[in-house]
Amino acid sequence: MISLRREMHANPETAFNEYETTKLLLNKLKSRGLDKVKRITDTGLYALLNGNKGKCVALRADIDALPITEDTGLRFSSKNPGTMHACGHDAHSAMVFGAAMILKDMKEQLNGSVKFIFQPAEEKNPGGASVLIKSGVLRSPRVDAIFGQHILPGKPAGKTGFYPGVMMASQDEIYITIIGKAGHGARPQGTIDPIVTASQVVLALQTIVSRNTDPYEPIVITIGRFSGGTINNVIPEKVELSGTVRTLNEKLRKNTLKLIERTVKGICLSAGAKYKFTISPGYPELVNSPAETQFAEAAAIEFTGKENVFKGERFMFAEDFAYYLKQCPGTFYWIGAGNTSGLHTSTLNLDEKLIPKGAAFMAYLAWDYLQKH
Repeated sequence: MISLRREMHANPETAFNEYETTKLLLNKLKSRGLDKVKRITDTGLYALLNGNKGKCVALRADIDALPITEDTGLRFSSKNPGTMHACGHDAHSAMVFGAAMILKDMKEQLNGSVKFIFQPAEEKNPGGASVLIKSGVLRSPRVDAIFGQHILPGKPAGKTGFYPGVMMASQDEIYITIIGKAGHGARPQGTIDPIVTASQVVLALQTIVSRNTDPYEPIVITIGRFSGGTINNVIPEKVELSGTVRTLNEKLRKNTLKLIERTVKGICLSAGAKYKFTISPGYPELVNSPAETQFAEAAAIEFTGKENVFKGERFMFAEDFAYYLKQCPGTFYWIGAGNTSGLHTSTLNLDEKLIPKGAAFMAYLAWDYLQKH
């Protein structure tokens, strides 16, 4: 498991480009005697283990990396410039692979089937989960319950945390172009300044959070890119903004996107500017099934001891595991990554002790679910 994790870490590939990663996983899984190993889509795959007749439970890992330049100094650091496993997907894959190996040796004790899903493109719209679901990954056999885990920096390696209900936010990308009238910076009266207009838009969008939303409703509107202009004494023709919107319920999500366009339209109208507004719909909010979450937490206490289970947290991160939970019951839980920098940072260096612990618990969780259902 450690060897697989390090090989993936040294050779990361971004969303929908995981060709060598998929090939590596296919070869590893095919050599281990599972009942079925199948590529699904260009860079997704699953493996199947058929036990005795019963239900089917799925364990999911994501396999893509991020466009980040690694700065860990590890001897197995990324060999691909500008690309890094900075979200722990290499460890996720190693743990699901390990769970498959454990359960293969317990096949005669399985009261059902286990599907091991290795999914591409968790980090990019429309999300690899939605693509795999459309391609039938939850069918043949039909998945009755699904479980997934994600590393959490700052928690002791291998400890698990669970949260029932809405655990992670929906995520949409917004793209705004403010179109003004270019001219010399010394004669602003003859221009329509898109930089000033766009600046007003950025500030005004935060009033949607502070003045148009119930204070008890979590919401984030972040403009992460502001691009315009070429030189200090020229007012440009246009400015481009892009950002993300995160909420925890669908009604607020839809209403917020409408308010964003209304705000942009009003400010542009007052400035005499034009605009273009585009939404790239992202993942829905992630809603853990209460029963499956309670079951998984009880299994963790039984398997690892109560002292190794912490109270899970709700975050405004987004995660395309949400799509699976729209189709079948299940839960997505945290597993401690040790004392390291945060997710999506160039210095993320997870504690590898979590990998055998996580694999063992995933195997137990699948086995226990099939025994008790």
